[in-house]
Amino acid sequence: MKRVELYQKVRHAVLIDGMSRPGRSGVFWVVNSTTTVDKMLVFPEPPQHGRCGVTYSRKLAGFTEIIDQILIDDRTVHSKQRHTGGRIFERLRDEHGSPGASRLCESM
Repeated sequence: MKRVELYQKVRHAVLIDGMSRPGRSGVFWVVNSTTTVDKMLVFPEPPQHGRCGVTYSRKLAGFTEIIDQILIDDRTVHSKQRHTGGRIFERLRDEHGSPGASRLCESM
């Protein structure tokens, strides 16, 4: 049974048919049944997974606009001339004074 169908059946059995709390856990064979069924009653559909919004490293917080501009500019050049991740790091370090991973590069 698909997740959305299970949510619908559990919600219908409890909210409309009046099934008791102990009874519903045995009928639907849900792992951690009482807490899982309680969560199913709170949400009409299964909650979505994943992050919402864009996340960046705290070290990159001041440089995200520069990185985005580099990537936008790379769309207009030949694929062999586009920046790699290492080259973007070097440009941030040399041209904009990024302190990110400077100790790692000094040891190489």
